[in-house]
Amino acid sequence: MASQSRKLTYLAGSPEGEIQVKNSVRAIGGMEVLVRVTHSGLCGTDVHDRTAGCGLGHEGIGFVEKKGAEVTAVEIGQRVGWGWQLSSCGHCRECISGYRQYCPESKGQKYGELEQGAFGDYVVKHQEFVYPIPVEIESKFAGPLNCAGQSLIDLQITVYEALHVAGSKPSDCIGVVGLGGLGHLAVLYARAMGCDVVVFSGSESKRADAMALGATEFCLLPREGGPIHNLKAGINVLLLCGGELPNFEVSSDYHKSASTEASRQNHIDALAFAARHGIKPWIEEFPMSAEGLRNALTALESGKVRYRAVLSTEVEGGGHLS
Repeated sequence: MASQSRKLTYLAGSPEGEIQVKNSVRAIGGMEVLVRVTHSGLCGTDVHDRTAGCGLGHEGIGFVEKKGAEVTAVEIGQRVGWGWQLSSCGHCRECISGYRQYCPESKGQKYGELEQGAFGDYVVKHQEFVYPIPVEIESKFAGPLNCAGQSLIDLQITVYEALHVAGSKPSDCIGVVGLGGLGHLAVLYARAMGCDVVVFSGSESKRADAMALGATEFCLLPREGGPIHNLKAGINVLLLCGGELPNFEVSSDYHKSASTEASRQNHIDALAFAARHGIKPWIEEFPMSAEGLRNALTALESGKVRYRAVLSTEVEGGGHLS
């Protein structure tokens, strides 16, 4: 089969932080697919990468339009999603054990995706780093489910991984510290697993949302950052989903773990679980355009997004990247 290539148009940052429209031409390798992007969630990493010069967006959803001669995992016309990781070596201990996100040669959005991004018209992806999206999940909800599940301790995809690693059971009580883009998904997943959920937040205004999401209890964190003496007894897993570590006065008899992403199997399982239980992140949609991304970033940085921003080609002004 003759080699294939495609012109890509995508949104990137700049040293000054200005959003730019860029173009590149990418070959489609034998194990790669060309995906037409329809939606992408906005992640806090995009704020940091705004001055890095790389293509932005790594919570993408779209449809496979072309595939390389050796692709067997997905079909043309299939809807897929992807997260931040774009490659790994495939043969080290971490890759063989299924945890390729810890591969020493792993590459992610910032350190490799210099000529494309999910905020664009098309992307080229290796077949092993795209994931079929269950039909039950709408595309506008699917983007955040491909990334926004990671937490910092016992650390959707990253939240599901955390609960899995911690061995969470329906009889457990899960503590969620911080109710934002990550924390609200932690509540949704934990409740769907049958767990009680205690939300810890520094904002009283989050109480109503926590209870609407399914939390069984809400605890206000002290503003001064002092020690928390009333940590609910019986919390089995504590998910840290905010930017800071609260001063919990607990014994030293606990286990800490962290994660950057989920294994491929847990990624697939998390999507299947979300489909089965009707898990939908709370989102705000913006046009898939340079102006739409600027507005979404401004809203995210000012703390006004409730709780995940999604760029879409299906809203007014979307799909026009100029």
